[in-house]
Formats: sequence, structure tokens, C-alpha cells
Amino acid sequence: MKRKKILALLASLLFLAVSGQLFIWFLLYHQDNINKSGYAFNDSVLNLFPRGDFSIYIFGITYSSLIIYILLRCAKINELSKFALAYGLILLTRIITLSLVPLREPIGLVSLNDPILYNMIFDGEITADLFYSGHTAFVFVMFFLSKKYIFLILGIGVGALLMMQRVHYSIDIAAAIPFAFLIAKSVTWMFKKCGLENS
Repeated sequence: MKRKKILALLASLLFLAVSGQLFIWFLLYHQDNINKSGYAFNDSVLNLFPRGDFSIYIFGITYSSLIIYILLRCAKINELSKFALAYGLILLTRIITLSLVPLREPIGLVSLNDPILYNMIFDGEITADLFYSGHTAFVFVMFFLSKKYIFLILGIGVGALLMMQRVHYSIDIAAAIPFAFLIAKSVTWMFKKCGLENS
């Protein structure tokens, strides 16, 4: 069983790596298309939030969430495998949703300075990465997989900060939660079907 779980972890990591590369290629193509034909709208919900640069907090919450998740779940190989598979599915489903909902950046966008995304992965700023919010889904899928309320709090926090920075519309944040829930449930179901659940 241990060998089967290790193979599942390697397969999940490979799936995440392939999904990540596909998403990077797609996003570069998508950004160019959105610049030509995307649309924006005045989101009244955003006007309820103060506007400012919260990049350091968004970056801190997102990546510290991953560190906390790994520390809490590293003793269970399956939990790491589930997260890798779930995040890969987030990336793939976002290719579909970004294509179906071609939004331009919200009015009043404050550029998000993410040293990993914009220095190591993308050469330049990406602003068309909107529906649904990847940052929010990233944290909420940890909550739905682990049932640890720290991730619920962090997920709400990062969603609010993204709206304050006008990086996302409110619909991007709201939609990320049910997508994260469905993906977490799907991954858990797949592991049960394959007999990989922890005893």
C-alpha cells in the first residue's frame, strides 16, 4: 500500500507540473486576446472596499498557507497527493472558465507584485487572470481537503485583499469557493475509488 501511495504522489505531482505548464502557455495567449476583445464592468461590490496595494499580504497569505498545509499534512502522503491533484484541476478548470468569461481587469486595478509569478514564471504583468480567482481557490481547496479552519480564515482574508487591490471582481472571488469545493470533493472521491484513502 505504501508503494501505491508513493506512486500516487508522483503521478499527482506530474499531473500538476503538466497542468501548470499548460496554464502558463494558455495565460500568455489569453492575455493577448483579452487586450483585444475582453470586457470590463463596474463592480459595485468592490466599491465597498478600500483600495490599496496589499501585494505583500496577498503573497504572504498564499505561500504561508502552502507551508502550513505541508507542515500539517506531511505525515499523510495521500493528503499531499490530493492537494497536488486538486491544484492541477484548479489550473485546468480555470483555462475553461477564463475562456468562457473573457474579462478585462477591474477599474482601478493596483498592480499585484508577486515575485514568483511575475519574475520567475511570467515575463511581465498578467492582468487577464480573472474568472475564477486562483489565489482564493488555492487556499479554499486546502480548507475543503483538510477541514482546518485556519485555511477558511486565510481564504476569506486573501479574497478580501484581492478585491481591495482590485485584482479581481467580486464574482471571481465568490466563484472560486464552489469550484474549490467541487474539486476537493472530486479528488477525495477519486482516491476512495482507487483504494488510496488513509486507514
